[in-house]
Amino acid sequence: MPGGCRERRSVDLASLAASPVPAGNTGRIILAEFMGIYGNVVVIDHGFGLQSLYSHLSEIHVQKGETVQREQIIGKTGATGMAGGDHLHFGMLISGIEVQPIEWWDPQWIDHNITSKLE
Repeated sequence: MPGGCRERRSVDLASLAASPVPAGNTGRIILAEFMGIYGNVVVIDHGFGLQSLYSHLSEIHVQKGETVQREQIIGKTGATGMAGGDHLHFGMLISGIEVQPIEWWDPQWIDHNITSKLE
């Protein structure tokens, strides 16, 4: 919206300094590098156009092209890039469009809004 603010669709998760960051689900690493204001970033492609984003990491423990499993540690929280303190900036994308990640944490939301529509 011109002259206005864009709705923020990602979330910042508070953490203890350098806490391990697990992969949200199984997938392939499509990005693992420093990205300016986002600092150290990892993006996992979970298939079907679904991707998860993890940024401001103090350490990255994976490489582009690697396959990771759910709960596998992909890095550590941090304050790289434009961050005011140690935390995890987490986002979800569908076909490159940001969506509310909290909705994907609720299995009933997925069943009601996605699975039921596909059946």
